[in-house]
Amino acid sequence: MKDFLDSLDAVAIGQFSLLTILSALLILIVAVILKRFILKLFSKVMEKVKLDASIKSFLNASINTILWIVIVLVTVDRLGIPVTSLVAVLSVVGVALSLSLQSLLENIFAGITLLGTKPIQVGEYVEIGSVAGTVKKLSLFYAVLNTSDKKTVYIPNSTVTSSLVINHSDAAVRRVEIDVSASYDDEPDKVIASLIRAAKTADAVIDVEKEPIAFVQNYGNSSIDYKLYVFTPNSQFLSTKYSVTRRIYYAFREDGVTMTYDHLNLHIVESSKIEEA
Repeated sequence: MKDFLDSLDAVAIGQFSLLTILSALLILIVAVILKRFILKLFSKVMEKVKLDASIKSFLNASINTILWIVIVLVTVDRLGIPVTSLVAVLSVVGVALSLSLQSLLENIFAGITLLGTKPIQVGEYVEIGSVAGTVKKLSLFYAVLNTSDKKTVYIPNSTVTSSLVINHSDAAVRRVEIDVSASYDDEPDKVIASLIRAAKTADAVIDVEKEPIAFVQNYGNSSIDYKLYVFTPNSQFLSTKYSVTRRIYYAFREDGVTMTYDHLNLHIVESSKIEEA
C-alpha cells in the first residue's frame, strides 16, 4: 500500500502530485456529504422552532455559505496552497462587501428582528412614522403596507425598527374618540347626556363591558368643546366611528342642543350715543 501511495506521489500534474490531488478530491467529496448531512439536521431543528419562513431560509443560506467557505479552505490547504493569503483576500473582500452593502445588511438584520419579535404582523393596522395602513407582507428587506387610499408603501426594515410603531390591532377592544362643540347656552350635563344617548342608540357595535364616556374638554372662544369615548371591537372601529358621529347630529337636534361653529359677535354702537357720552 505504501509503495502504491509513493508511486502516486511520484506522478506530478503541474506543481501538484497525483496523490495530493486525489486526497484533496476525497476530502472535498467527504466534506460535501458532511455538509448535506449538517444542513438536513439543521432543517429538522428549524422545523421544530417557531420562526418565520424567511428567517429559516436566511439562516439556512448563511450556514450553507459558511460551510462552503470552510470546505474550500480545507481543500485548498490540502493542495498545499497557503491558506493565510486566501483568508486575507476573503477578509478584504468581506469588508468591501459589508461597506457597500451596509444598508442592505441593516435591513436584513432588522427584518430578522421584526420577524422574530413580531411587534407587527400581517393583517394588522399600524402606524409607522407618518405612514398608516394594513400590513400586507413582512420580508427580510421591507415591511409592505396597504393604506386606506389604496396605496402600497414599502418601508425598509431598518426604518421600522428605528421608528415609533403604533399597533392599532394588538388589542381586542379599541377606543373611538370624537370631538364635538356645543353652545354655551346648553348646560354641560344636558350635552353629555345627549352624547351618551347618541353612542348607545347608534347603529354600531359597542363593548358592553365599557360604557361610553363624555366630558367637557375645553372652553373655547365661542363654544364648549366636548369629547366622547366609545369602546368597540377592533374590527368595528371605523364603522362605529362613522355611525356614532352621524347619530350625534340627530341626537343633538332631538335634545335641543345647538352645534356651534366659529363666529364673532359684533356690537354696533350708534354715533349719537357716542356723542352723548
